[in-house]
Amino acid sequence: MSGPMPDVHGSTDITAEPSLQSRLVIALETRNASDDTDACAFLSLPKTEQNASLSSDVKDHVALRAIRSIANPSDNDDGRVASEDEVQNLLHIVDKIPVRLWIACLAGILERFVWYGATAPLQNYLQNVPGGEVPGALGLHQATASNIVNALIIGSYIVPVPAAVVADSWLGRYKTMIYSAISIEAIGATILFATSLPIAIREGAALPGVITACILLAIGSGAFKTTVVPFIADQYDEAEFRIKTQKNGVRVVTSRELTITYIYNVFYWAINVVGFVADATPLLERYVGFWLAYLIPCCAMWLALIPILFGRKYFIQHLPTSNIMPQVCSALKYGITGGFKMDAAKPGAQLHQHSRPVPWTDSFIEEIKRSLLTCRVLLLFPIHWLCYNQTFNNLISQAGQMVTYGIPNDMMKISGAISGIIIAPIIQKGLYPYLTRRRVSFGPISRMTVGFVFLTLSMVYTTVIQKLIYQTGPCYNAPLACAAANDHTIPNQISVFLQVPTYFGGALAEVFCLTTGTEYAYNNAPKTMKTLVQAIWLAMAGIGTCLALAFTPLTKDPYLATMYAILTGLLGGATVLLWILFRRLDKLKIKEDSE
Repeated sequence: MSGPMPDVHGSTDITAEPSLQSRLVIALETRNASDDTDACAFLSLPKTEQNASLSSDVKDHVALRAIRSIANPSDNDDGRVASEDEVQNLLHIVDKIPVRLWIACLAGILERFVWYGATAPLQNYLQNVPGGEVPGALGLHQATASNIVNALIIGSYIVPVPAAVVADSWLGRYKTMIYSAISIEAIGATILFATSLPIAIREGAALPGVITACILLAIGSGAFKTTVVPFIADQYDEAEFRIKTQKNGVRVVTSRELTITYIYNVFYWAINVVGFVADATPLLERYVGFWLAYLIPCCAMWLALIPILFGRKYFIQHLPTSNIMPQVCSALKYGITGGFKMDAAKPGAQLHQHSRPVPWTDSFIEEIKRSLLTCRVLLLFPIHWLCYNQTFNNLISQAGQMVTYGIPNDMMKISGAISGIIIAPIIQKGLYPYLTRRRVSFGPISRMTVGFVFLTLSMVYTTVIQKLIYQTGPCYNAPLACAAANDHTIPNQISVFLQVPTYFGGALAEVFCLTTGTEYAYNNAPKTMKTLVQAIWLAMAGIGTCLALAFTPLTKDPYLATMYAILTGLLGGATVLLWILFRRLDKLKIKEDSE
């Protein structure tokens, strides 16, 4: 628009910058054009000008000067904090993710590759003898091998508790990641590789080497993963709902909760990708040797240090606070002696009832109550992990009892990784946005319950498959152990691909349950206890693996079908309890800590 533009009253021409003219027209048309006073007030004109007529050119130019200082709402709307009504009525979306967060994710993904790459061949490495149909090195048999693998898993999930205290009160999360990666886990991966070389196996170094490596891997991995998960979420520091205008002009609200959910879903999806690659290491184990299968994760662990060190100056690093554990323990003691009520540990109650001053505040007790509420939900997860961790040992052995068509039995886990790679984006990009648009509540407790259901169905199916193995020859309920097995080379004649639905159900459980559990532990923990609550979340897996040791007498033929049936019953009961006891928490909104 290059020519003169009519005045809003239709009487004069205003010759001014087109953009300013347009803005003046918009501003005035939003008011009653016949009410000069209202129009002037809207334009924030000086009071002396409000008493005059708008018909003069002078007043028009004053108005134009005034409009220069008026912000266009559409220009400044993006990024402002949303009002309560906007939060309630506008569509919620995922916020923009900072690059530093993806750098932190890369370090965590590489570390998970090391874990999966090291543990994937471990059951065979420990259980089987060299030269058989199924690859092996030490020949320790299934029960002993399963116990060592379980001990490794237990250690990696119990170490996070003391590591969390160190991270929160001494080193900080970043330094804990560095030290656990450099000093411990990388060294453990290197020892595992070195002692799996053929010459090391012949010289008897393999057994002490694998035990030493497992100890170091458990400590390093436990310390690393308990810090990297909250450290990743720390890199997204927006705590408020904010307005955003999309390209189509629709105004929406960015949600921290949806963003954290998205971050962890992408993180676990990427872990499935590297798990898919790591689960291919049994091919190297079968056709080259265990040494090459362990060389790759060894190299990956050292590579994981690159993004950690590179991103140092970009990362948000929260300084460690003073050690709050003594105060937490004292507060818990006073709460227990006060009738299992944490309010009894508040300063006012302690001073009034016991004349005892305490070094904490009411808000500190509220943070403990908030953490305890979160941990109550997590207490059912040991049963979940007890069943989920069957993929690391007994399901590998089950595959060894079946016809594998030349596929390594410990490579069947790859079907779970593939399932996760396919399913996770469908759920994240399809199901969750669909439910959000329809304003259907699908809170964390609901998602975790769905995950429990899928894993229960998976365990039912696994029980049926084990029963079918025992009903199939040539060795029936003694697979690979009868004379017809031709010295452990002929399995029962049932296809290993029947295991695929088991892993598919496990992948669904991971997307709905484990990802949500990680998110729930972070979102619902107070800022001063995020690493600690995350460690307790991980410790549930360690407890679940400890429970697995109680089933050791059943981890041999012909009792495996019975064991799977018992696990199915336990998980089904835990699923019902999770929903009945905690479904109300989906309606409970906990305010995020301001960073």
